[in-house]
Amino acid sequence: MSYFMVFAGKGGTGKSTLAALTVRYLMEKHLKPILAVDADPNFCLPELLGIDHFETLAEVRDNVLQRKPEGMSLDDWLEIEINRIVEESEGFDLLVMGRPEGSGCYCAVNNVLKRILLEIAEQYRYIVVDNEAGMEHISRGIVNKIDLLFIVGTPAKSSIQAALRINQLTKELGIEPNKKIFIINQSNKRVEDEQVLLKDFKKVIYVNFDENVKRISEEGKSIFSLQDDSLIIKNLYDLLEEEIER
Repeated sequence: MSYFMVFAGKGGTGKSTLAALTVRYLMEKHLKPILAVDADPNFCLPELLGIDHFETLAEVRDNVLQRKPEGMSLDDWLEIEINRIVEESEGFDLLVMGRPEGSGCYCAVNNVLKRILLEIAEQYRYIVVDNEAGMEHISRGIVNKIDLLFIVGTPAKSSIQAALRINQLTKELGIEPNKKIFIINQSNKRVEDEQVLLKDFKKVIYVNFDENVKRISEEGKSIFSLQDDSLIIKNLYDLLEEEIER
């Protein structure tokens, strides 16, 4: 059975880095097969995972009706195209969702996409999703199962409020993860509102600010270049060791 881990948060909180490091953790622990899904329209996950060339699900969706061969069903053609754009890397596969649909009618296409994506997900034991703050893909049912939801913020009050709004949005959308954890990233001390946060989250976890992450970002390197003794790796790996279902 597939195990879905979803990272959600506003841009700049470091959620994509944490999602990428989760993929690295799973690889190092030999917990496979792994599918990494970038469901943020501002996709950062490929670069963090060291992948330069890829196509997005949005491109397939937008062009599928124009490119579908005559005599082939929409279901069969979409399945071929989606499997074609899943990037196979050493130790994991990657699927980039791209932007949500535009002004056209995508109802028929989306219905097929939901089914095919679920079928693809069943081929993997672990699915790590880097999601946008608005929860667009999840709200439309493209990703409709969450075992472990990480909402990511920073110690700034505005960031914590944004994370709480994301949490409220999950409730309004009827999204019910099995476990929900708030990660305060780039932190160096505990926040004043921790007890309030614990009313909504199973845990509040602190991940220390790590200069090494800033360095690799500036140099355009992947998270695989981070040293094993980096603070962010220690903090996150301790959490994942405790929370991920084997």
